[in-house]
Amino acid sequence: MGQQLSRKEREAAARRSKKVKSGLIGGALVALVIVMGVVAGQADTSGAGGVTGRGEDAPSLSFVTFEGTTSALEDFEGTPVVLNFWASWCPACVAEMPDFETVNQAFGDDVTFIGLDTQDNSRDAANALIDSTGVSYQLGLDPDGSIYRQFGGIGMPTTVFINAAGEVVDVQSGAIFADDLRAKINDLFFNAQAAEALESR
Repeated sequence: MGQQLSRKEREAAARRSKKVKSGLIGGALVALVIVMGVVAGQADTSGAGGVTGRGEDAPSLSFVTFEGTTSALEDFEGTPVVLNFWASWCPACVAEMPDFETVNQAFGDDVTFIGLDTQDNSRDAANALIDSTGVSYQLGLDPDGSIYRQFGGIGMPTTVFINAAGEVVDVQSGAIFADDLRAKINDLFFNAQAAEALESR
């Protein structure tokens, strides 16, 4: 049998064990704080880099249309653009699409509407949605969400408003319906043009 420890020896051993545990916990907490700081720093850097914000020129980008041709934002320079990111799996996207078509018809050639199907797993579902909503404006594909991320999208749907000079003037996440969409287009594109025309007189 092993030798039994005296009461004083047991108390001393307990104190040493407590110190070791405290040291280990403290070290683990310090390491955790350091790791969290590194991760947070990386997240901040990735979030800031390569994202086009309000007041900046829209990035030079191209996309494949639903017809299989290639189109680019530069093709529409000189006309305001409403760029909408949607997907068949997004209920809010489905809800707003008929309203986008209504406003698209109302503005005609004065505004270009583009809808990019973003990270959609089913092309058949996307085509069925287009048929059911009657959308007739330009439609393209953003299968990996890379274009969506360039505009700092944080939720679906996201709509980007680009003026005739090719500058991003607003980015909105969440559904927009006809009245608000029409008012936003007038405010961002046409009221601004009217103000500039008055200033130039």
